[in-house]
Amino acid sequence: MAEKILDGVQTKRPDLAAFDEKITFLNQIKNQIGEMKTIVDIGWLRVNATPLIKELQNTVSKWIDTYTNFLLNNTVKQIQNIEKFINEVSDGIKVLPPDAETEKNKKTLMRVMTHLRDVKMIKDRTLDQIEPMKQTVVLLKKHALKMDEDFLVKLENSKTALVDVSEKSLGPVKEAILPLQNQEAGNIKDRLRKFEIKIGEYRMDFQKNCPYNI
Repeated sequence: MAEKILDGVQTKRPDLAAFDEKITFLNQIKNQIGEMKTIVDIGWLRVNATPLIKELQNTVSKWIDTYTNFLLNNTVKQIQNIEKFINEVSDGIKVLPPDAETEKNKKTLMRVMTHLRDVKMIKDRTLDQIEPMKQTVVLLKKHALKMDEDFLVKLENSKTALVDVSEKSLGPVKEAILPLQNQEAGNIKDRLRKFEIKIGEYRMDFQKNCPYNI
């Protein structure tokens, strides 16, 4: 999960309510600053506060951007990770080995098995992340953050694609490679048995030819 879906994503952070409260507060401050008079007469002295007001608004805007951009960038990164994972699995299960006899076919089988393992371990936890990510996008929309894409649509599409590739991986693909897994498991047991026999023969020869009592 950490390597595939949460790579580059900050998981230790305040909840959305805390972000919402802080961004709302900063926007209120920005609005209050915007309502200040730009020209103020103090007796004979006329003060033009425009430069100061703009500077204060810029400072507050930078803080707002710090909060909103963190949420946006974190969410976008996670969406990209999910899409990358879906593509990796989709491409990785397209070609299935006809058997587990050759070294090439064994490597192909292992790659497919790895994808199936990842899907089994990651799917449900990733789907659980979709709704909080949607809430994050809704919060950013609430605070009028401009976004290049409709991330609510992207999240829904990613959810559908993840479910589809998971059902295919853990259904037809898993069923198709099961005989090959059993075959390779049998091959491994056979090699292990032969290895144990050979080790036993070496031990007997060593004991027979060793000049010392063991």
